[in-house]
Amino acid sequence: MNVRKDEQLRELARKMTSPEEIAEIERVVAEAKGKMQLKPTTDFWAGKTPCWEMVHCPETIRSECPSGTHPSLPCWEIEGTYCKLGRHGLSGIDTSICEVCRVYRRWGNGRLIEIKLFGQGIGAREAKPEREDAVVRVGVR
Repeated sequence: MNVRKDEQLRELARKMTSPEEIAEIERVVAEAKGKMQLKPTTDFWAGKTPCWEMVHCPETIRSECPSGTHPSLPCWEIEGTYCKLGRHGLSGIDTSICEVCRVYRRWGNGRLIEIKLFGQGIGAREAKPEREDAVVRVGVR
């Protein structure tokens, strides 16, 4: 908080005498805190062309795909994206399609592919795999 605002708040506080005035200030402060984001949300796609634009997803597909609703993660880390499902006959966690995808090749930087978000994709059934070895990890050469 800058010095001028701090001084203004102190002066207001000195002028308050009734419990009602103090309660009103507390209400306003609580309301302001509720509107503030204490942690900035991270958006993986900030400053990047998102996957749905790069592969020209139609709106009907995009509206069901979890990539757009979970912008903090890249699409290859989300179970049940459209690309990992039906049209390729894949399971929803099989990331082999990601290895050859232009989106991963552009933004993945050759990092290991690991599903980090489960149970949010198209046709999601479970919150996470039952065994650690069920997580599909793919290393790109």
